[in-house]
Amino acid sequence: MNRLRMFAYAGLLTLLPAAGRADDRWENGSYGVDDDGVLTPNELVHGSVQRGHDLQGENDQDWIMFRSRARHSYEARVSSGSTAWDFGACPICARFDRIKPFPHTVLTPGVPDGMNINILGAMAVRWIATASGPEEFLRVSGQAAHSAADTYDVELWDTTYFMPRFNNSASQVTILVIQNTKDSLVTGEIYFYNAAGTLLSTQPLSIPAQGIHVLNSSTIPALAGQSGSVTIAQLGGYGALAGKGVSLEPTTGFTFDTAFTPLPR
Repeated sequence: MNRLRMFAYAGLLTLLPAAGRADDRWENGSYGVDDDGVLTPNELVHGSVQRGHDLQGENDQDWIMFRSRARHSYEARVSSGSTAWDFGACPICARFDRIKPFPHTVLTPGVPDGMNINILGAMAVRWIATASGPEEFLRVSGQAAHSAADTYDVELWDTTYFMPRFNNSASQVTILVIQNTKDSLVTGEIYFYNAAGTLLSTQPLSIPAQGIHVLNSSTIPALAGQSGSVTIAQLGGYGALAGKGVSLEPTTGFTFDTAFTPLPR
């Protein structure tokens, strides 16, 4: 069902009881538009931070839409001082998941991202998009009766890293040096593109806590004689990596460094 058709039904929804509807500023819009389901007009983009959602009501749900880009990685996070999140064994705690509608399917379940393992103050969803669009959703689910005091904040980041230059043509070779800044394993994918934007090669990435990954791109057959750009999609969250590409000129000993950079916050 396309979104235009869904919004055509919005007027009909005003005639139906709004069970569990909360009263924050994402609720009770004109023609029954709110964030209680896939009809929501609420959207997150990179760098968005929404403060003051609530879970008022019985089993309230808040839906947030976003549009992903192929081979980019993302991190969505909820945090709160007043809403407890499910740590895996709390049937009355709130949930946070990435959802595909029609039928509703959990694509990426939220994982604990807080300090207190007994009453979590935060959950995160991290994933690598396999395709651009279509619309997907983040869903916050209250698992019991909550009050207007059960509030939370939600944010979304594109966590992809970009390096605009690698060169394995002529007499140059490019070596990637990538650091894991986290205290846990970070995995992902390294994508090499030519200057026209054609994907040349995909390489797996796995770096232990505080570790280093070194990749000589000239040893990859698909990159022989090629030049272009590099991106890294990763599941460590925003700021998980640091790194650069070092282009070597063996005949002269010169080196040219190009840093990996994330999108600015």
